[in-house]
Amino acid sequence: MKTGTEHILKSAFAYWSKTLLYQAVYSLIYFSLFFVGYFYLFQYFGLWDEFAKNSDLVRTDMAAFNQKMEEIARLPQTRNFGLAFFFLLAFLNPLNVGLYRIYRKADLGEAPEFNDLFAGYRGWDFFKFFGFYLFWIIIFTYANATVILGVVWIFVTLFSVPLLYFRNVNTFEGIRLTVTGLKRKFPAVVACVLVAVLFSMCGFIVFGVGILLTFPFWHAMIYALYQNIYKEVEEV
Repeated sequence: MKTGTEHILKSAFAYWSKTLLYQAVYSLIYFSLFFVGYFYLFQYFGLWDEFAKNSDLVRTDMAAFNQKMEEIARLPQTRNFGLAFFFLLAFLNPLNVGLYRIYRKADLGEAPEFNDLFAGYRGWDFFKFFGFYLFWIIIFTYANATVILGVVWIFVTLFSVPLLYFRNVNTFEGIRLTVTGLKRKFPAVVACVLVAVLFSMCGFIVFGVGILLTFPFWHAMIYALYQNIYKEVEEV
């Protein structure tokens, strides 16, 4: 298991380091659209005004501020904002598909292009991945109420996106194949996922803007695990 884990980790860092420029562009696009979309929705549903009216309470009466926040959380527009936020995330996450396409090109010895980042938005693929991510986010939101179920949901869908893209399977077939793959190397998968989470976040904790480079490492690790388990491309 140790040798297998080491090999997967080296592969993940190789995919990531060879495509740093594309990782940075991916992060810039993702975070830019995320924050623009988030603040637009926040203002569109009138939540910005609600928070602004009570902002002075932060300095004078924190208990009253917390009570106001609870009242705002129960407003109909807050629920509408939450639903719209789900759609925003589902719209952004097909960008992940582009990274998998770039990693596959690296395996095939082909030169990646910047428009590869938008592979998940082409034709019918956009609706397929938009639908999958919307489904994923909704299930995760409810499952994560118990934390453990949220973690389980992450693992049983870990390879769903590359499976949907490379094998053109449906969502439930992707989950089935993911579970089958997890059974083969579950200890290695757990170890690699922990490394991916820590490394992806260390750019924010240690370097600040370094998150633009480390954030996409999660997908490099998923692809390295995917390639190691399903072996769709012969190693050279």
